[in-house]
Amino acid sequence: MSKQNKTKGMLWELIRKSVHLSGLGIVLLYTGLLNFFSERIAILVLTGLLLVFLEIEYIRLEHKPKIVDRLKSLMRPHEQDNLAASVFFVISCIIAFAAFDYWIAVLAMFMTIFGDLFAALIGKYFGQTKLYKEKTLIGTLSGLAANLVSGLLILPEIVIVVIPMAFIASFVELITIKLDDNLTVPLFSGFAGQMIIQYYDITLPPLDFSVLGLF
Repeated sequence: MSKQNKTKGMLWELIRKSVHLSGLGIVLLYTGLLNFFSERIAILVLTGLLLVFLEIEYIRLEHKPKIVDRLKSLMRPHEQDNLAASVFFVISCIIAFAAFDYWIAVLAMFMTIFGDLFAALIGKYFGQTKLYKEKTLIGTLSGLAANLVSGLLILPEIVIVVIPMAFIASFVELITIKLDDNLTVPLFSGFAGQMIIQYYDITLPPLDFSVLGLF
């Protein structure tokens, strides 16, 4: 691939991943609702958001309005006639926050966002050695590094949880081709983290949202 094509590919990924980063807003939305109301209300609102996304997808896939053609450039080919990644991300958020401890769920979602972001951007521009299918070695290692950094920022004193989650998130992202990694990565990595917490009876940090300066 020429340098010009690589640059175009990276710009496309940057635009697409800027949309992908909106997933952080969903995590913050849940956090705010959990702080001000309750876990049930927070899950209920996310479920309502999922229904909105599903309705949008119904219109897009069933009725194919003209505006869809303008949005296709932000989608991968396999997404154009199937559910968008945003739907799977919200589904993952609902399951993760309902099934896992708060910090495990947050870490799983952050690894999904930033691991995929760096794996795609670095792999697209610098990747030469293929590791699996179209996934590159440098892309996978970049995603792993992003996962480890995310974990150490969120749970710096619990590396026994961070490291396995980071490796599992990267491995699942690597081998996920036909399924959506917005669904597989957070659920597999979060499940592993939660099992470690349960097995070793690890106490996670208390929920103190005041440190965010937002709530």
